[in-house]
Amino acid sequence: MLPMNVLDRQNAKRAAAAGAADVVAVVSDAGSEDVIRRVVQDLSISRAHVQPGNCDDAIRLLQQHERSPRQLIVDVSDSVLPVSDLMRLADVCDPSVRVVAIGTQNDVGLFRNLLGIGVQDYIVKPLTVELMRRALTATESVVQVRTGKIVSFVGARGGVGATTIAVSLARCLAGEKRRRVAYVDLDLHGGGANSMLGLSSNNGLIELLSMEQRPDEALFDRMFVTKGDRLHVLSAELAYGDDATLRDDALAQLVDMLKDRFHYVLFDVGERTGRLFEDALEASDLVYIVADRSVHAAYEAARLARFVKELPGERLLSMVLNNPLEPVKGRVAPADFEDAFGGVRLRELPHEPQPLAVAENLGEPIEGSKRRGFVEEIWRLANGITGESAVVAGTVVRPSNLIPTGVEGSDMLGTAANERGEYFFSA
Repeated sequence: MLPMNVLDRQNAKRAAAAGAADVVAVVSDAGSEDVIRRVVQDLSISRAHVQPGNCDDAIRLLQQHERSPRQLIVDVSDSVLPVSDLMRLADVCDPSVRVVAIGTQNDVGLFRNLLGIGVQDYIVKPLTVELMRRALTATESVVQVRTGKIVSFVGARGGVGATTIAVSLARCLAGEKRRRVAYVDLDLHGGGANSMLGLSSNNGLIELLSMEQRPDEALFDRMFVTKGDRLHVLSAELAYGDDATLRDDALAQLVDMLKDRFHYVLFDVGERTGRLFEDALEASDLVYIVADRSVHAAYEAARLARFVKELPGERLLSMVLNNPLEPVKGRVAPADFEDAFGGVRLRELPHEPQPLAVAENLGEPIEGSKRRGFVEEIWRLANGITGESAVVAGTVVRPSNLIPTGVEGSDMLGTAANERGEYFFSA
C-alpha cells in the first residue's frame, strides 16, 4: 500500500486535473478507461480527465471543486443502490451536467429509473468505442428533470431580520452542506447582504438585468462576487435617485441562467413593491415570509401570504417568526400567529443579539463557541430545504388556497419537485 502522503498527492493531482476538465470519467476497470480515452482522443476533447474509481470517488472528486464538468461518466458497477448513489452525486455537481452512467446490470428497470432521475444514458459493459462516442456526442436532450431551486425571503416589514436569516442560510448551504448557492440581493440601491458577507458590490446584478442578449458563460461568471468556492453573490448599488430601466423578462431570463448553474438561488426581496418583487416571488419554489412579534408584522404577513397565493403557478410558503428585539410582555404570541394563519406551524428564531451583531459587523459567520439556538434553527431550515432529516413547516400554494394551512415535510422542495416531475440531473 502506498504511504498516505503519496496517496494525498495523487488525489490532489487528480482533483486539480478534474477541476479544469470539460469531460470527467470515473470508471472501475482498465478496459473502460481505454475505450473512453480513445473516444476522447477521436473527438479532440482537449480538456478531459479519466481515472479509476466508483461513484463515491466521483463524489469526492467533485466536492473539491467549484466548477463541474460539462459531461460526467460514472461507473455504478459496484453500487448496491445505483439510483441512490447517483442522487448523492447530484448534490455535488451543477444541475446542468450531462451524466452518462455505465455498469454491468442489463436491467430495463434500472435503465428507466436512471433516465427518470435525469441521467442522459446508461451503457452496459463492456464498452465499445461506437457506443461511447454516441453517448458523448448526442445532441438530443433528455427531459429537463433537474434544475436549481429558487428560495425567496421577504420581510413583513423593515428590520425583522430577513437578510440576516437569508445570509445565514446561504452560508450554511454553501459551507456545511457544500451546495452551489447564488445569493441575489434585489435591493438595487444597496442591500445589506454584502456588508454581512464582508464583500463589495460590483453592480453585476444591474449589468445582467440590463443586457439585451443572454451573456456567454465567461461574462456571466464575472458578474458575481464570491465568498469561498460555493457562495456567489449578485448585487447592485445604484446611486440614490437613479433608476434602472429593465426589460419585462429580465428577471425571468436571469432565473433560467441561475437554475442551470446552482443548486439553490436565494432571492433577498428587499422592496415589497414593483416588478422585481412580483417576478421574484412568482419564480420561487419556496417563499419565506419573515415577521417579528408585532401586530403590524402580523397584519403585513397576512397580506403577503394572500398576495403569494394569488400569483400564477404553485410554490411552497413558510413563515419564520424572528425575535430581533428582546421578547417582552405585550407582543404577539407565536400561538396567535399560528391561529391567524389557519394553524400553520411557524419556525421561530431566538433572540441572540450579541453574537449576531458581532458577526454582522465583522462580515463573518457567528463564532463557533457562540453558536446556539439561532444557528441551530438555521441548520434546521437548511435541512428542510435539502431534505436531510429536519422537519420544516410549509404548504404548497396553489391558486385555490386562501391562506396556508401548513403541511409538515422532511423535504419541502423535494416534495414540490416530485409533484411537478422534477428530480435530479438535467441535460
